[in-house]
Amino acid sequence: MTPRLSRRQPPPLVIRLATLNVNGFGRATSGPTSDKWLTINQLVKERRLAVLAVQEAHLTPSRLKTLNELFGDRLAFYASPDPVNPLGAGGVAFVTNKRCLATAGAPTVMCELIPGRAAVLTVPWTATRTLSLLNVYAPNRPGDNAAFWAAVDRELSERHIRPMVCLGDFNFVESPADRMPSRPDPAVSVAAFTTLRERLGLTDSWRMAHPDAREYTYCQAASGSQSRLDRVYISRALRHAAADWAIGPAGVVTDHSMASVSLANYQTPEVGRGRWTLPLGLLDDPPFVGTMRSLGMRLQNDLNDLRERTPTHNPQTLFAAFKVQLRNAARERHKTKAAAQDRKIATLRTRLHWRGSKLSVSGAADWRALPRIGSPASGSANTGYE
Repeated sequence: MTPRLSRRQPPPLVIRLATLNVNGFGRATSGPTSDKWLTINQLVKERRLAVLAVQEAHLTPSRLKTLNELFGDRLAFYASPDPVNPLGAGGVAFVTNKRCLATAGAPTVMCELIPGRAAVLTVPWTATRTLSLLNVYAPNRPGDNAAFWAAVDRELSERHIRPMVCLGDFNFVESPADRMPSRPDPAVSVAAFTTLRERLGLTDSWRMAHPDAREYTYCQAASGSQSRLDRVYISRALRHAAADWAIGPAGVVTDHSMASVSLANYQTPEVGRGRWTLPLGLLDDPPFVGTMRSLGMRLQNDLNDLRERTPTHNPQTLFAAFKVQLRNAARERHKTKAAAQDRKIATLRTRLHWRGSKLSVSGAADWRALPRIGSPASGSANTGYE
């Protein structure tokens, strides 16, 4: 028997990176892990995240082993727990998606800089290229925060590590525009981080791409104030490769939103789109189902009326024509549906951005005082705040 040759997975054209403070391990379930990490597993798969940087992970060695055993066929978990209270405080972790990273090349390696607070993960991007990511969970107090950045800078220098991406929960903002109501953060924290950022050549590419945007990743429940504590910094060499920035809910029970970005690998050969397939959403679309039934009945009648077979008029040519007509009808219907969905998404995004800019300008202390998007007066369901 001839052995089956294994197919090497080509390096991905685009990888997606994200950061999320999960605010703890989550509630225990009847299974081997918590409800929160089951949701994280689903999040990474559905959104095709290549690497998810996690803060406040609370992953002990036994919990980490369980996760790798449970989801090891698709995901890999790396963690740096808090050395004093691993079950109830701090902890940074990485979740890597094996199906979104290159299968050939250097192995994935994690280097712990400050236990429970900072770690660097190096992953294979191509067969000859790696990507290093610094995951940080900075202390909240200004003095501790500033000392933390100095310690990270010292550790990176001593180990000769130069990460290309820095992401996590920074627990401070560089610009007053990243807080609502706007206010500057302690200068000692900003200065310490600026020294590290400039030495590593990192940039806040989201802010550069959205200079006037007001989006936040954390809302304080008591006061309603918001801030963009969770950020992704990209090296200057990768700025041209960064796109599809997003800030939004992750579907995980936490008080933080997820920040994400895509990095394009311009050294990867272009891969075609492949064969066209019928969008599954059309199978329960009434107008298209009616068109499909009508074309099918016409084909059946043509086959029943066929009396003489010729090279140009036979069951095979009739069926080929039917498939072309069905494909064209599916494309037209999908185009119509997609356009309507795009308009709806654009409207919701416009309202969301309007809400953020209105809050920033008015300096409103409580975002809950604003009317909801799609209020009952407009005849639609309450889906958010406007």
